[in-house]
Amino acid sequence: MKRFFLFVAVMAAAISCGQRSQTADPDVFSLQGKTDTLLFNQVPFKWKVTPRYDYSKVFTAKLFLCQAEFNGDFLGRYKVRDNGGKTVYLTIDQAYELIKGMDQITLGIPKIVYLVGWQYNGHDSKYPAFFEGNEAVKRPEDEDAMQSIRWLMEAAKEYNTTVSFHINMFDAFDDSPLFEKYKEADVLAKNEDGTLMHSEWGYKVCYPAEWEKGLAQERIDRLCSLLPIAEAGTIHVDAFHQTAPVPFIDKDGEYKVKMVSPVSPGHKYTAEQDMEARANIVKYFDSKGIDVTTEGVWNMDIGDITEGYFPMYFHFNSEEMSLSLTASQANGVNCGTRAFGSNINTESAFKDAESTEAGFEEFKKGFCQKSLVYQYLNTFGRKALIKDENDNCIGVFEDGVRTLYDDEEETTSVAKDGIILVADGDVFLPAVWLGNENIVAFSENGCTSRTWTLPAGVTLPRNAKAWTISQDGRTGFTDFKIKGRQVTLTLAPGQMVLIAGK
Repeated sequence: MKRFFLFVAVMAAAISCGQRSQTADPDVFSLQGKTDTLLFNQVPFKWKVTPRYDYSKVFTAKLFLCQAEFNGDFLGRYKVRDNGGKTVYLTIDQAYELIKGMDQITLGIPKIVYLVGWQYNGHDSKYPAFFEGNEAVKRPEDEDAMQSIRWLMEAAKEYNTTVSFHINMFDAFDDSPLFEKYKEADVLAKNEDGTLMHSEWGYKVCYPAEWEKGLAQERIDRLCSLLPIAEAGTIHVDAFHQTAPVPFIDKDGEYKVKMVSPVSPGHKYTAEQDMEARANIVKYFDSKGIDVTTEGVWNMDIGDITEGYFPMYFHFNSEEMSLSLTASQANGVNCGTRAFGSNINTESAFKDAESTEAGFEEFKKGFCQKSLVYQYLNTFGRKALIKDENDNCIGVFEDGVRTLYDDEEETTSVAKDGIILVADGDVFLPAVWLGNENIVAFSENGCTSRTWTLPAGVTLPRNAKAWTISQDGRTGFTDFKIKGRQVTLTLAPGQMVLIAGK
């Protein structure tokens, strides 16, 4: 049973998709039962690095190329080394085709794509080294995988896309070309008795030891000499944890993981020194003109929320940061505070799809229902978050914008000045990066003669043109009518349409 209500003040034109009205008072969304209101309170903020992108205005994604396989040599479950097997999900050629199709669906928004599993045998292979390409994903005409990767970085520019890389600065596997060097240099995390610390994924690098001996700088320098990452201006550092996940089997025979901090008890560094070393790594990338985005906020913070090292988190689940920093100061892909918007997980959309066609359909749906919404919401200042006891919540923005996140359905509805713009799987929003004379309409289940009202700030002339959007490009669309500030259109299930005056 739903725990919230959609209040309607004034009846508008009837719509066949659910027969709901679209005109209501500005407080169109309401929650039932006990609620808690959290006000947005901007904290003092200063960047400690110089971001090359405003990630609140860029579409950011991962593409999963290949997974390295392993046998679970530690405790019968956890990884120590590759077993030589690999699962290829995308080749460089296939990634190129996805990038082209994504650019069509995203209407040319600036994009950053991080490649996962581009090195050695694939994802989580051979760290702490990252100096060879994965030959399983190379183009047939190229000499090696690195040539293919450099080709993709250049070719993607035509499609408004910057290609960069998913790397890891924390894990170390015993089949890595760097393992013996790191072991002899005493920069691998140790237990209190001096033995090497096993983790879920190999061993761990002791951040302060690696930094003080210049080895972190050395491997960053070498990576940047092999690939034009400084030109890309961004890189994604995965699992940049402040704590080490150490697995064990408890007295009942159950597998458990304890989080260890400092990350190397045997080195006697403090948690503060771990944090300082991680900050130094980020600043070193920054000195080369490269932003560092990272996996998530939990147990990974460098300092407190005012520190300003990371311009984007893939798992941005900090309610505190959402209510203390603007979207341009902190944002992400999978956002925990859904009433302030979220993004499609592109990596999962294609990796988990039964076919490329199905992947594009999932991508198009997610882009319209999530990323398009997020881009729109990021143009408005946040004012408050209202929560109920069942994790439903309302986002309150400036200029009369409201959202409602339904935790049971995992959907976000949007209204401006009481006019519904997103609800029940249907979307009617501008692509803000294209200007104020465009609207994107999408219907998950299809609709017949649905009438929408243009949000304030958006105008469409009567002679506006329209196109159906897909990964293959644009085709003309005529089943719409503009009368004043109202647009009536009919959409098939899963159809995305762009209406534009220019």
